[in-house]
Amino acid sequence: MELKYINREYIRNFFKLDDSIKSRHILNFIMSRLVLKRYAHNCYICRAGSDAGAMYFIEDGALSVRGGKGELINELFPGQYFGEYAALTGDKHLTDVQTRGMVLLVQLDVDSLHILARNYPEIYGTFLRNTYEQASEKYRKLVRLINSRRGLNKPARKGKITLSSLFINYYLVFFVLLNVLLFCPDPAVETLHPLWLCSPIIFLVVYIIVSKRVLESIILAMLYTTVMLAKLKFIGVFTGYIVAATTGTADIILMVVLMGSITRLFSSSGSINALKFVVEKGIKTGSGTLFASFCTMVLMPLDEYLNILINGACFRPLADQKRLCRERSAIVMGMSPMALCILSPISLTGLYLTGMIAISGGKKALFISTIGFNFTAILTVLFILLFSFNKIPLVGVLKKAVIRVKQGGALWPEETENTGENEDAYRGRMINLVLPIMVLIVSSIIIGSLEAGSFGVNVPCGMIVALIFMFFLYCFQQYMTPGQFFNGVVYGIESMVAPIIMFVVGKSFAAGMEDIGFVQWLNEIVKTLIGGQAWVLPALIFGICTLVGALLDNPLAMYAIGIPLALELAASMQGNAGLYIGAVCGAGLIGNEIALGDSYFIGSVLGINPIAYYQAKLPYVIMITVLAFFAYGTAGYWFR
Repeated sequence: MELKYINREYIRNFFKLDDSIKSRHILNFIMSRLVLKRYAHNCYICRAGSDAGAMYFIEDGALSVRGGKGELINELFPGQYFGEYAALTGDKHLTDVQTRGMVLLVQLDVDSLHILARNYPEIYGTFLRNTYEQASEKYRKLVRLINSRRGLNKPARKGKITLSSLFINYYLVFFVLLNVLLFCPDPAVETLHPLWLCSPIIFLVVYIIVSKRVLESIILAMLYTTVMLAKLKFIGVFTGYIVAATTGTADIILMVVLMGSITRLFSSSGSINALKFVVEKGIKTGSGTLFASFCTMVLMPLDEYLNILINGACFRPLADQKRLCRERSAIVMGMSPMALCILSPISLTGLYLTGMIAISGGKKALFISTIGFNFTAILTVLFILLFSFNKIPLVGVLKKAVIRVKQGGALWPEETENTGENEDAYRGRMINLVLPIMVLIVSSIIIGSLEAGSFGVNVPCGMIVALIFMFFLYCFQQYMTPGQFFNGVVYGIESMVAPIIMFVVGKSFAAGMEDIGFVQWLNEIVKTLIGGQAWVLPALIFGICTLVGALLDNPLAMYAIGIPLALELAASMQGNAGLYIGAVCGAGLIGNEIALGDSYFIGSVLGINPIAYYQAKLPYVIMITVLAFFAYGTAGYWFR
């Protein structure tokens, strides 16, 4: 009988067939192998962990896709399909698919798929492209989630915001700015009282606490300083700061944008998920799984949030197989990405810090000298290595979790929501990950050396060469079409909007604080308070910035405020600039671990109750903080 959805035209479009003789032959073969089957209500079409016997097209009815704990992951309707990748590759099904009411399916068996893949290689490329399209919407959701952690796109509260609450909120802001306009003295005419100098910081902190919106808070605080400086002409000054913040840093912004595109293409090509299948064969122990996760982050310190997603997709399932409690695996997979990224000059964080140093008056190469003084990151890396091999004592919540699993309990703590497990588990090739990274590194060195006449590095040009190489590598292997490639580039740029905006706005606010006289006043206060004991400054900077970072719950915002001040203090006290900036960088890392916000992101990705994860890691975070504080005190004394 003629079907409404899964007809000859549908199959021709699905497999991207044309009107050639070869395509007609392929289409006739496929149509001859399709089998129509009817399923009753609540039947399981496939179960997680079972072998794949076929792929399925939905002609009529609806199905539910459920994860390991029975949680609803997705819903499927007529015209959609499922099971294609497991059937083609021979992997196990990753989810349960259950009928909702009477369902009519058209199935294509495994043997037929293998014949197609063997005799018509272009069919395999079609499957990969279709899987790419399915992953795109999920990636956009992940971009929104990642951006929300960086200060943009905060999830909207349920229910409508009343006009009265909006009026009260922004009326109060208007009232504060009006008082600044009317009563604040002109900084160009007279020195401001310390209360006026500190008022933008106070406004920023209070607004963050009340609104929980970091980016909006910094923009309004920046507006506050421009009103102090220019009164009714504040719009022109505000715009001038934004323009000035981008001057001389176009290369940094370009690198941040290109980094987003490269990491997006790695993910969509399936090359990242290939890691799971490579390491799965060689890892025999739980400690080996944690160490493999750590080593992967060492090799790819690109973006901490994307690396956490890699850990969630690739290594957490392996840790579960080895019966590691989720609290333990989450500590390694959640803490190591940021510690490693903040030590890498080619990571998003490294590029961001390099840009902040440059627009704050320092040399771009200064970031390299801060790496050795980032004691927090170094101590975190050492902790992760020792922790992976059971060389760190178990305490508190983590100790109870290990006992729970040993006694046959669940791998995860109570109230853990496991959603979206392994939805992007289609496998590419490891070579598609390794080769572009090699091209990026080699081309950056070659182009930089040719330009400099000696050894040099030009990372922006290296990234562009790598993107061109990836275009031919992925498209000629049919992992994606040219259109999908450039969509990936655009989606990657979208994921970098948040750090770029925070970069520009944060620097503008810091420049405004300097122009009202805050930095000069702070220098004088510091000199007066510490006298000739300048060696205590690195530890003091670390302690204060850690508190600010924990309060802001956004390391990018803290860096934008802290780095210009640290550079000014280093210059006025004739201190080691690398040490001072290293203290700010270390504070950003540990402040982010002390704040609770990231625990929710990590919990959702690594499948663990965020509060349980936070409680498990907190004793170790406190230990690292104390050791780092004394390390900065010692280094300040040594390099005085």
